[in-house]
Amino acid sequence: MLAVQIADHGGPDVLTPIQVERPNPEGDQVLVRNHWIGINYVDLQHRAGTPYPVALPLVPGTEASGVVEAVGPTGDPSLVGQRVVHFGHLAGVYAELTAVPAANMVLLDDGTPLDVAAAVAIAGTTAHVLVREAVTNVAAKTVAVHAAAGSTGGAVVQLAAADGAQVIALTSSKEKAKVARQLGADHAIPLAAHPDPVADVQEITGGRGVDIVYDATGRDTFELSLAMLATRGTLVMYGAITGTPPPFRLDRLSGITAPRRTAGSLSLRWASASHYLSDATARAHATHAVLTAVRKGNVTPRIVDRFPLSEAATAHRRLADRSVTGKLLLAATPNP
Repeated sequence: MLAVQIADHGGPDVLTPIQVERPNPEGDQVLVRNHWIGINYVDLQHRAGTPYPVALPLVPGTEASGVVEAVGPTGDPSLVGQRVVHFGHLAGVYAELTAVPAANMVLLDDGTPLDVAAAVAIAGTTAHVLVREAVTNVAAKTVAVHAAAGSTGGAVVQLAAADGAQVIALTSSKEKAKVARQLGADHAIPLAAHPDPVADVQEITGGRGVDIVYDATGRDTFELSLAMLATRGTLVMYGAITGTPPPFRLDRLSGITAPRRTAGSLSLRWASASHYLSDATARAHATHAVLTAVRKGNVTPRIVDRFPLSEAATAHRRLADRSVTGKLLLAATPNP
């Protein structure tokens, strides 16, 4: 079968299409013929081998949708022929076939397009965790969302707005700010044109600040995020694309020693979706909640481009240039 493998860490060119043996499902694993594969920033990190290493050689990828072809010796044979989405694992996803741990698979109903399922599996369930579990009851709260035009940031904007929050979108450009407004943000601040976004947030909120900041950017935005918070506000980090923030004194959360501000009693939380979607029941609940939001029109899959599996390197280059305002997919079959 066709797969895309990384033999050495590096740039997009290390993604090499090769022919490999079909995987044999073990235990309760299911063998899924992938139709659509989602591309995520974590795939770029696995390829580069930073900020943490992965074992090589590696067939990367963490989400896909398709149809079950076989099950392992202890698997459920009734799953054969079922349409599924699988995500949250590192088990050879950039491939025509993947042996998937049963706990990472979610059954789909016949009305859910496979490309939609692949597009919202990680971004959508991560947004669900951030908006509805990491911090509860966002209704009537004011939230700021970094990278608000990206696949996950955009999903956070949509879910938070649908759940009744006032949303301030933070984007890198005016074009992306326009996208964030279309997704439901009440305000959008293009950082390239606004040298003091904290002042903008203070103006929007009448000097109060925001209740929640969602930030996956990391080092480059960490200080801004803290400075935007209102008293008793929470900074929710769920990634560090630009690197890990430097160490800081815990007493800064008191507000007494923090620069530029007086708000205090702040909270800092790191929310990894995998810690919330740690079993099959939680994973299925989050997936179906997001797909329900899609059906209601509260969340859109936002698929902006599709590439053949063999062109994974091109897709990685596209995602890395930071111009993407939605989801990129790989087609794992000729006519998915």
